[in-house]
Amino acid sequence: MPEYEIKGATDAQNALLHEIANKFSVTDTHLSELAHEVHVYLTNGLLSDTEPKGLPSRVSYIKSTISSDIRAAKKRSSMALGLTISTSTRRMKLASIKFAPGAPDIINKQVFHIRDNVDSAAKLCEEAAVHMAQFINTHGVHEPVPLGVTIDLPLEETSKCGGRVAEDSRACAGFLRNVDIAQGVDAALLRLHLPVRVTSTTNCVISSMVAAQHHFHSTSAALILNHGINAAYYEAPQKITKLADIALGASEARVAINTELARFGENSSVVQPTMWDHRVDRESANTGFHVFEKLVADKYLGEIVRNLITDFMDAQLIFARDTDVSTFSEPYTFFTSYMTIMEDTSDDLHEVGGLLEAGFNVQASYVDRQIVRALCHIVSMRAAKLVGAAVAGVVKKASEARDDQEPIVVSISGQLTEMNQPYVECTIKTAKRVAHALGLSEPVFNVLGEDGYTVGAALSSFSK
Repeated sequence: MPEYEIKGATDAQNALLHEIANKFSVTDTHLSELAHEVHVYLTNGLLSDTEPKGLPSRVSYIKSTISSDIRAAKKRSSMALGLTISTSTRRMKLASIKFAPGAPDIINKQVFHIRDNVDSAAKLCEEAAVHMAQFINTHGVHEPVPLGVTIDLPLEETSKCGGRVAEDSRACAGFLRNVDIAQGVDAALLRLHLPVRVTSTTNCVISSMVAAQHHFHSTSAALILNHGINAAYYEAPQKITKLADIALGASEARVAINTELARFGENSSVVQPTMWDHRVDRESANTGFHVFEKLVADKYLGEIVRNLITDFMDAQLIFARDTDVSTFSEPYTFFTSYMTIMEDTSDDLHEVGGLLEAGFNVQASYVDRQIVRALCHIVSMRAAKLVGAAVAGVVKKASEARDDQEPIVVSISGQLTEMNQPYVECTIKTAKRVAHALGLSEPVFNVLGEDGYTVGAALSSFSK
């Protein structure tokens, strides 16, 4: 029996399911080609910012020696603060990390929602300063403390402390474009007479890599599986043709690269979106951009599944004909978090049925439940395999930046690491298989969980 053939389903139901499964299938050859193209895009991205087949590959002032800087800080009593600005979830996260010789690390965290009326860079920085005041008063911070800031937008780092928000093709928080985040936050902190100053500014993927190095010193690459996706790695500065900073270019240590992996696919000859992917792209706020991200990221996976379900509905191959299915017509009502139902192994798929009833007021038959579970699995596994192949391309680039033959250590963080374990497991398995096909040593993966960015931002403030 084929993998997705459902016992008890009609021939028409199984035929449509097989058609969808075939359209979403990816071969090992295709995955190797995708990994190779990602590697090409990363290589070209180091040449200039105008390469048509290149990723932005934004250079950070964070160096691979940050793990040594952190170890040095742990030998003395020291403290640092971290601030995450998440424009996609409209949240700010604050964290403090305190070191004392011979004592365990003390970490405190707090989350704040960004108010709806925050519609300018000045208001955002003022809100960050107000939350910072509450945080340091709660945790008794009185001495001057360094602050690392991280943000989920493309960042052109202009110095170790400063960086301007670059153009973001997701169309998020346009009022932040070209704003120097460090400068704005510092000014707001100064107005409130707070003993805090910004000493580093990074993109979230860089801070997540730093957080991983705190636990696994040899970490050389990082993957974020969140509302969007991104990857980072350490590159030899001598290989970065576009690098303008002479001092950074002369560094013996490797420097962090924010690849902006979400941008991959816009001029790709390998990425192959299906008709359902094209539909999601066409109806998105940034049509034609972030093509790869729309195949694999948390924001879009549930919407792809919803489109597949509506095709079954249009063909009258799912749910009873007198069922009110109007909720399924609303975009983004099938959340990616719902896709955990693909792990339901109960005899009657009780979890699947309960979700459809609670979320969509639909009484689903056993066959209906099997169809929905299968669609979630098809979409999720394709996404995981594509991401795994892309990571193999990043691993190849990271390995070329090293002088030794040690395996590349990759950290994985983000919502999907806790929401969808099969996705993460398939991503790792695929990355290892494709890396082997590329002649690379098998990479090592460490899964950090949902949020290491804020602690990573605090740790980044120790960077020399």
